[in-house]
Amino acid sequence: MTVTKRDLWAILAVGAAIGLMVAYRHLQVEPREMGALCLDLSKAPFACQPRAVLLWLQHWQLWGAGAMALGIWAFIGAPLAVRAAAVALGVIAVLNFNATWGMIGAALGCWAWVEANARQAKAAARA
Repeated sequence: MTVTKRDLWAILAVGAAIGLMVAYRHLQVEPREMGALCLDLSKAPFACQPRAVLLWLQHWQLWGAGAMALGIWAFIGAPLAVRAAAVALGVIAVLNFNATWGMIGAALGCWAWVEANARQAKAAARA
C-alpha cells in the first residue's frame, strides 16, 4: 500500500483536529475553576458559551452520532475528506465520552480509507 501526499495531509489534519480538541478540553472543560465560572451562563464570560455547546453535544451523544454518520458515508463511498473527518470526529467523540458511536464512526472511516487506498494500488498495478 502506498501513502500519497493527500493521505499525509489528511493524517496531519486528523492529528491537528484531535490535538486541538485535547488542548481545548484540557484548558476550558476539565478545570474545576471553569466549571464554577460557567455555572450561570447568563453571567458567565463568552469563553463559557463554546464550552456549553461542547458539553451539550456530549450530553446528547451528538459527537458520536456525527462520527457514525460520517463513518457510514465514508464506508459507502465518500471522498478522502469525509473519510478523514470520520476518523477525526470518531476520536473526538471518544474524547467527549461518546465512545460507542464514536468508535464505530472512526473504525468505518479507517476501514474506508485503507480500502480506498488498496483499490487505487490494485488499479495502478493493473495499468
